Amino acid sequence: MEYLAVFVFGLIVGSFLNVVILRFNTGMTVSDGRSRCFSCGEELTWSELVPVLSYAFQGGACRKCGSRISPQYPLVEIAGGMAFIAAYTMVPGALSGAMPFAAFALTAILLCLYVVIVAYDLKHKIIPDFFSYLAGFAALGLVAVDSATTGSVDFMRVIGGPALFLFFWFFWKVSKGRWMGLGDGKLALSIGWTLGLVQGLAALLISFWAGAVVSLAAMGYQRVSKKGREGAALGMKSEIPFGPFLVIGFLVVFFGFIDMQSILAYLAL
Repeated sequence: MEYLAVFVFGLIVGSFLNVVILRFNTGMTVSDGRSRCFSCGEELTWSELVPVLSYAFQGGACRKCGSRISPQYPLVEIAGGMAFIAAYTMVPGALSGAMPFAAFALTAILLCLYVVIVAYDLKHKIIPDFFSYLAGFAALGLVAVDSATTGSVDFMRVIGGPALFLFFWFFWKVSKGRWMGLGDGKLALSIGWTLGLVQGLAALLISFWAGAVVSLAAMGYQRVSKKGREGAALGMKSEIPFGPFLVIGFLVVFFGFIDMQSILAYLAL
């Protein structure tokens, strides 16, 4: 029941994240009235705003005008629920005291911010500084909580954020922004402060691998299927959002989905 309650609360937060993603940098705020259909402009009722269920029961379409609703809505809501479940699982005794609850809350906030960053970067090919800085503050908060709990400061985590940022800054400076945007470096701050220097570098390595595999696979699919329209087909000079791949690398390392010893041995080479 605890996990169910945490997941449902995460779904509700995920619904809020959708509002943030859609309204950010549009002149609207999250408090500017209830959500509306983007096609007919009708204000949505409470029954149309139930996370995931409303989308499923309405067949992914507006109940009034029948226009299709982006699958982003249920996907972000589910991601919000999974973010809270992940945070609850990663922090033993999350509700047993002030420090464990703080670690749980900060972890959930960090993961939810990564959901926003991935969705926004995929949609607009840019990572707003606001979200990256919030993620950085959450990561620093986790460092502070861990230090207060253990009575010592993890120096590798303290330098991890700036070190990963400088890695991206170097390529941004040398290429004058042609190879990589500095927004990726600002996102890497929170990754380094959360994972530490060594594991942060492993996350970067995984993110580059993932980006290369997905990009080459997409270009290969376009070439075989001939679906790449002129001017829209992916190429070696195409701009591809890298934020999602950074988050993938972070998640793989953070949740231990891969043998870290193998990654560290590769980095040593």
